[in-house]
Amino acid sequence: MRAPILLPWLMLALHNPLAAAALPALPALQVLQVLPQEQPAAPRAAPTEKALLADFAADFSPSDGAARVAAISRLGDASRALPDGGGSRLVARTLAKGLLDEELEVRAAAVAQLAFGRHVDSVIEELGAALEDLLSQVDRRLTRPDKESRQYVARGSRLFADGAAALANYRDDRSVEALVKLLRSLDRNTEDGNNLSTHVVGPLAEAVLALGTHDAVEAAIKQTQTYVGTGAYQQVASLLLHRALAAFAVTFGQAPPEFSDNVSVAWNKWFREAGDKLPKSLGRLKEPPTSPPPERHKGMRSRSDDGSAPRQ
Repeated sequence: MRAPILLPWLMLALHNPLAAAALPALPALQVLQVLPQEQPAAPRAAPTEKALLADFAADFSPSDGAARVAAISRLGDASRALPDGGGSRLVARTLAKGLLDEELEVRAAAVAQLAFGRHVDSVIEELGAALEDLLSQVDRRLTRPDKESRQYVARGSRLFADGAAALANYRDDRSVEALVKLLRSLDRNTEDGNNLSTHVVGPLAEAVLALGTHDAVEAAIKQTQTYVGTGAYQQVASLLLHRALAAFAVTFGQAPPEFSDNVSVAWNKWFREAGDKLPKSLGRLKEPPTSPPPERHKGMRSRSDDGSAPRQ
Protein backbone atom coordinates (compact mmCIF):
# COMPACT_ATOMS: atom_id res chain seq x y z
CA MET A 1 0.00 0.00 0.00
CA ARG A 2 1.45 3.37 -1.01
CA ALA A 3 -1.12 5.52 0.86
CA PRO A 4 0.46 5.34 4.36
CA ILE A 5 3.89 6.13 2.93
CA LEU A 6 2.58 9.16 1.04
CA LEU A 7 0.53 10.58 3.92
CA PRO A 8 3.34 12.84 5.24
CA TRP A 9 3.81 14.22 1.68
CA LEU A 10 0.11 14.99 1.42
CA MET A 11 -0.03 16.75 4.79
CA LEU A 12 3.02 18.80 3.85
CA ALA A 13 1.54 19.66 0.45
CA LEU A 14 -1.53 21.11 2.10
CA HIS A 15 0.67 23.84 3.62
CA ASN A 16 3.55 24.09 1.11
CA PRO A 17 3.02 24.67 -2.66
CA LEU A 18 6.60 23.52 -3.48
CA ALA A 19 6.00 20.23 -1.73
CA ALA A 20 2.73 19.86 -3.63
CA ALA A 21 4.64 20.12 -6.94
CA ALA A 22 6.89 17.25 -5.94
CA LEU A 23 4.01 15.00 -4.90
CA PRO A 24 3.87 11.80 -7.00
CA ALA A 25 0.77 11.40 -9.16
CA LEU A 26 -1.99 9.32 -7.57
CA PRO A 27 -5.43 8.33 -8.86
CA ALA A 28 -8.15 10.69 -7.59
CA LEU A 29 -9.89 7.97 -5.57
CA GLN A 30 -6.66 7.05 -3.79
CA VAL A 31 -6.02 10.71 -2.88
CA LEU A 32 -9.53 11.06 -1.45
CA GLN A 33 -8.95 7.97 0.66
CA VAL A 34 -5.80 9.50 2.12
CA LEU A 35 -7.15 13.00 2.89
CA PRO A 36 -8.82 13.44 6.32
CA GLN A 37 -12.66 13.19 6.09
CA GLU A 38 -14.99 15.80 7.65
CA GLN A 39 -17.20 14.30 10.35
CA PRO A 40 -21.01 14.90 9.99
CA ALA A 41 -22.53 17.26 12.51
CA ALA A 42 -24.51 15.66 15.32
CA PRO A 43 -28.28 16.07 14.88
CA ARG A 44 -29.84 18.87 16.93
CA ALA A 45 -32.19 17.81 19.69
CA ALA A 46 -35.86 18.56 19.04
CA PRO A 47 -37.25 21.36 21.25
CA THR A 48 -39.35 20.34 24.21
CA GLU A 49 -42.62 21.90 25.31
CA LYS A 50 -40.88 23.30 28.38
CA ALA A 51 -38.23 25.00 26.23
CA LEU A 52 -40.82 26.44 23.84
CA LEU A 53 -42.87 27.85 26.71
CA ALA A 54 -39.75 29.38 28.26
CA ASP A 55 -38.90 31.07 24.96
CA PHE A 56 -42.46 32.39 24.73
CA ALA A 57 -42.30 33.86 28.23
CA ALA A 58 -39.08 35.66 27.32
CA ASP A 59 -40.39 36.97 23.98
CA PHE A 60 -43.98 37.94 24.87
CA SER A 61 -43.29 41.63 25.42
CA PRO A 62 -46.04 43.61 27.18
CA SER A 63 -44.91 46.80 25.44
CA ASP A 64 -44.42 45.56 21.87
CA GLY A 65 -47.43 44.28 19.92
CA ALA A 66 -45.34 43.02 17.02
CA ALA A 67 -43.19 41.01 19.43
CA ARG A 68 -46.32 39.46 20.97
CA VAL A 69 -47.59 38.47 17.52
CA ALA A 70 -44.23 36.88 16.72
CA ALA A 71 -44.07 35.06 20.06
CA ILE A 72 -47.53 33.53 19.56
CA SER A 73 -46.74 32.51 15.99
CA ARG A 74 -43.40 30.94 16.96
CA LEU A 75 -44.88 28.96 19.83
CA GLY A 76 -47.85 27.87 17.77
CA ASP A 77 -45.85 26.77 14.74
CA ALA A 78 -43.07 25.07 16.70
CA SER A 79 -45.44 23.27 19.06
CA ARG A 80 -47.07 21.43 16.16
CA ALA A 81 -43.80 19.49 15.80
CA LEU A 82 -44.06 18.18 19.37
CA PRO A 83 -45.07 14.53 19.88
CA ASP A 84 -48.61 15.58 20.83
CA GLY A 85 -48.84 18.14 18.01
CA GLY A 86 -49.12 21.03 20.46
CA GLY A 87 -52.39 19.70 21.80
CA SER A 88 -51.71 20.07 25.52
CA ARG A 89 -53.81 22.20 27.83
CA LEU A 90 -50.75 24.28 28.76
CA VAL A 91 -49.92 25.21 25.16
CA ALA A 92 -53.55 26.14 24.44
CA ARG A 93 -53.82 28.30 27.55
CA THR A 94 -50.54 30.01 26.72
CA LEU A 95 -51.59 30.80 23.15
CA ALA A 96 -54.90 32.09 24.49
CA LYS A 97 -53.05 34.91 26.28
CA GLY A 98 -53.32 36.80 23.01
CA LEU A 99 -57.11 36.53 22.72
CA LEU A 100 -57.88 39.51 24.95
CA ASP A 101 -54.92 41.64 23.85
CA GLU A 102 -55.47 45.34 23.23
CA GLU A 103 -53.95 44.91 19.75
CA LEU A 104 -56.22 43.21 17.21
CA GLU A 105 -53.21 41.78 15.39
CA VAL A 106 -52.24 39.86 18.53
CA ARG A 107 -55.77 38.54 18.89
CA ALA A 108 -55.73 37.48 15.25
CA ALA A 109 -52.49 35.54 15.73
CA ALA A 110 -53.98 33.70 18.70
CA VAL A 111 -57.20 32.86 16.82
CA ALA A 112 -55.20 31.46 13.89
CA GLN A 113 -53.14 29.23 16.19
CA LEU A 114 -56.13 27.98 18.19
CA ALA A 115 -58.33 27.28 15.16
CA PHE A 116 -57.33 23.61 15.01
CA GLY A 117 -55.30 20.93 16.74
CA ARG A 118 -55.45 22.37 20.26
CA HIS A 119 -56.82 21.17 23.61
CA VAL A 120 -60.58 21.03 23.03
CA ASP A 121 -61.89 22.15 26.43
CA SER A 122 -59.44 25.05 26.62
CA VAL A 123 -60.18 26.34 23.12
CA ILE A 124 -63.96 26.28 23.55
CA GLU A 125 -63.76 28.09 26.88
CA GLU A 126 -61.18 30.68 25.83
CA LEU A 127 -62.58 31.43 22.36
CA GLY A 128 -66.13 31.77 23.67
CA ALA A 129 -65.06 34.37 26.23
CA ALA A 130 -62.86 36.19 23.70
CA LEU A 131 -65.68 36.48 21.17
CA GLU A 132 -67.96 38.00 23.80
CA ASP A 133 -65.29 40.56 24.65
CA LEU A 134 -64.54 41.40 21.01
CA LEU A 135 -68.23 41.88 20.24
CA SER A 136 -68.45 44.29 23.17
CA GLN A 137 -65.37 46.20 21.99
CA VAL A 138 -66.81 46.60 18.49
CA ASP A 139 -70.20 47.64 19.87
CA ARG A 140 -68.64 50.40 21.98
CA ARG A 141 -67.07 52.02 18.93
CA LEU A 142 -69.93 51.81 16.45
CA THR A 143 -71.29 55.31 16.93
CA ARG A 144 -67.95 57.07 17.37
CA PRO A 145 -67.11 59.32 14.40
CA ASP A 146 -63.30 59.19 14.53
CA LYS A 147 -61.33 57.25 11.91
CA GLU A 148 -59.59 55.02 14.44
CA SER A 149 -62.92 53.78 15.80
CA ARG A 150 -64.29 53.13 12.31
CA GLN A 151 -61.20 51.12 11.42
CA TYR A 152 -61.46 49.14 14.65
CA VAL A 153 -65.08 48.28 13.84
CA ALA A 154 -64.17 47.05 10.37
CA ARG A 155 -61.11 45.06 11.41
CA GLY A 156 -62.70 43.80 14.62
CA SER A 157 -65.76 42.59 12.74
CA ARG A 158 -63.61 40.59 10.35
CA LEU A 159 -61.66 39.11 13.24
CA PHE A 160 -64.93 38.24 14.99
CA ALA A 161 -65.96 36.32 11.88
CA ASP A 162 -62.72 34.33 11.93
CA GLY A 163 -63.04 33.65 15.65
CA ALA A 164 -66.59 32.38 15.23
CA ALA A 165 -65.48 30.09 12.40
CA ALA A 166 -62.59 28.80 14.55
CA LEU A 167 -64.96 27.98 17.41
CA ALA A 168 -67.40 26.25 15.05
CA ASN A 169 -64.48 24.14 13.82
CA TYR A 170 -64.63 22.40 17.21
CA ARG A 171 -67.86 20.49 16.67
CA ASP A 172 -69.15 20.27 20.22
CA ASP A 173 -72.41 21.10 21.99
CA ARG A 174 -70.52 23.70 24.03
CA SER A 175 -69.54 25.49 20.81
CA VAL A 176 -73.20 25.51 19.80
CA GLU A 177 -74.15 26.99 23.16
CA ALA A 178 -71.51 29.74 23.01
CA LEU A 179 -72.28 30.79 19.43
CA VAL A 180 -76.05 30.67 19.89
CA LYS A 181 -75.69 32.90 22.95
CA LEU A 182 -73.81 35.45 20.85
CA LEU A 183 -76.40 35.30 18.06
CA ARG A 184 -79.30 35.81 20.46
CA SER A 185 -77.53 38.84 21.96
CA LEU A 186 -77.75 40.77 18.69
CA ASP A 187 -80.41 43.46 18.67
CA ARG A 188 -82.11 45.53 16.00
CA ASN A 189 -80.09 48.27 14.36
CA THR A 190 -80.91 51.78 15.45
CA GLU A 191 -81.21 55.12 13.77
CA ASP A 192 -78.21 56.56 15.64
CA GLY A 193 -75.83 54.28 13.70
CA ASN A 194 -75.64 51.34 16.06
CA ASN A 195 -75.69 48.65 13.38
CA LEU A 196 -73.80 45.86 15.10
CA SER A 197 -76.07 43.24 13.55
CA THR A 198 -75.20 44.37 10.06
CA HIS A 199 -71.49 43.89 10.76
CA VAL A 200 -71.55 40.45 12.36
CA VAL A 201 -74.85 38.61 11.88
CA GLY A 202 -73.88 37.02 8.55
CA PRO A 203 -70.64 35.29 9.58
CA LEU A 204 -71.98 34.55 13.06
CA ALA A 205 -75.01 32.80 11.56
CA GLU A 206 -72.72 30.89 9.20
CA ALA A 207 -70.71 29.61 12.18
CA VAL A 208 -73.86 28.62 14.08
CA LEU A 209 -75.34 26.87 11.06
CA ALA A 210 -72.07 25.07 10.32
CA LEU A 211 -72.71 23.09 13.49
CA GLY A 212 -76.11 22.17 12.10
CA THR A 213 -77.96 20.96 15.18
CA HIS A 214 -81.67 21.47 15.82
CA ASP A 215 -80.96 24.17 18.43
CA ALA A 216 -78.42 25.95 16.21
CA VAL A 217 -80.73 26.19 13.21
CA GLU A 218 -83.71 27.13 15.36
CA ALA A 219 -81.74 29.99 16.93
CA ALA A 220 -80.75 31.36 13.50
CA ILE A 221 -84.33 31.20 12.26
CA LYS A 222 -85.71 32.87 15.39
CA GLN A 223 -83.20 35.67 14.88
CA THR A 224 -84.96 36.59 11.62
CA GLN A 225 -87.79 38.00 13.77
CA THR A 226 -85.35 40.57 15.18
CA TYR A 227 -85.09 42.29 11.81
CA VAL A 228 -88.74 42.21 10.77
CA GLY A 229 -89.72 45.31 8.83
CA THR A 230 -88.71 47.04 5.66
CA GLY A 231 -86.78 49.90 7.28
CA ALA A 232 -83.32 50.52 5.88
CA TYR A 233 -81.78 49.99 9.30
CA GLN A 234 -82.89 46.33 9.37
CA GLN A 235 -82.88 45.34 5.73
CA VAL A 236 -79.17 44.60 5.25
CA ALA A 237 -78.96 42.54 8.45
CA SER A 238 -82.11 40.65 7.46
CA LEU A 239 -80.69 39.90 4.02
CA LEU A 240 -77.33 38.71 5.37
CA LEU A 241 -79.02 36.38 7.83
CA HIS A 242 -81.30 35.07 5.08
CA ARG A 243 -78.31 34.33 2.84
CA ALA A 244 -76.62 32.31 5.57
CA LEU A 245 -79.81 30.33 6.14
CA ALA A 246 -80.36 29.80 2.42
CA ALA A 247 -76.83 28.43 1.96
CA PHE A 248 -77.41 26.03 4.85
CA ALA A 249 -80.75 24.90 3.44
CA VAL A 250 -79.20 24.10 0.06
CA THR A 251 -76.43 22.10 1.73
CA PHE A 252 -79.05 20.32 3.82
CA GLY A 253 -80.98 19.40 0.67
CA GLN A 254 -84.07 21.52 1.34
CA ALA A 255 -85.05 24.42 -0.91
CA PRO A 256 -84.94 27.76 0.95
CA PRO A 257 -87.72 30.35 0.79
CA GLU A 258 -87.32 33.52 -1.25
CA PHE A 259 -86.25 36.72 0.46
CA SER A 260 -89.22 39.01 1.11
CA ASP A 261 -90.84 41.23 3.72
CA ASN A 262 -92.30 38.05 5.24
CA VAL A 263 -89.02 36.13 5.26
CA SER A 264 -89.25 35.41 8.98
CA VAL A 265 -92.65 33.74 8.58
CA ALA A 266 -91.35 31.75 5.61
CA TRP A 267 -88.32 30.49 7.52
CA ASN A 268 -90.39 29.43 10.51
CA LYS A 269 -92.61 27.44 8.14
CA TRP A 270 -89.50 25.86 6.62
CA PHE A 271 -88.27 24.86 10.06
CA ARG A 272 -91.55 23.21 11.01
CA GLU A 273 -91.22 21.00 7.96
CA ALA A 274 -87.47 20.27 8.10
CA GLY A 275 -86.51 20.70 11.75
CA ASP A 276 -87.16 17.11 12.77
CA LYS A 277 -84.50 15.95 10.32
CA LEU A 278 -81.75 17.86 12.12
CA PRO A 279 -79.46 16.17 14.67
CA LYS A 280 -80.35 16.92 18.29
CA SER A 281 -76.81 16.94 19.61
CA LEU A 282 -73.13 16.78 18.70
CA GLY A 283 -71.95 15.54 22.08
CA ARG A 284 -68.52 16.39 23.47
CA LEU A 285 -65.59 16.48 21.10
CA LYS A 286 -62.74 14.25 22.27
CA GLU A 287 -60.05 15.02 19.69
CA PRO A 288 -59.42 18.46 18.14
CA PRO A 289 -59.94 19.11 14.43
CA THR A 290 -56.84 18.39 12.37
CA SER A 291 -57.26 21.22 9.85
CA PRO A 292 -58.34 24.87 10.02
CA PRO A 293 -61.79 26.09 8.99
CA PRO A 294 -62.25 27.28 5.39
CA GLU A 295 -60.59 30.64 4.75
CA ARG A 296 -63.66 32.68 3.97
CA HIS A 297 -62.82 35.94 5.70
CA LYS A 298 -59.01 36.09 5.44
CA GLY A 299 -58.27 37.50 8.87
CA MET A 300 -58.94 41.20 9.31
CA ARG A 301 -58.49 42.14 5.65
CA SER A 302 -61.48 43.48 3.81
CA ARG A 303 -62.28 45.63 0.80
CA SER A 304 -63.20 48.51 3.06
CA ASP A 305 -61.44 49.37 6.30
CA ASP A 306 -63.52 52.40 7.25
CA GLY A 307 -66.25 50.67 9.23
CA SER A 308 -68.92 51.01 6.56
CA ALA A 309 -71.67 48.43 6.32
CA PRO A 310 -71.17 45.37 4.12
CA ARG A 311 -72.49 45.60 0.59
CA GLN A 312 -75.70 43.88 -0.35
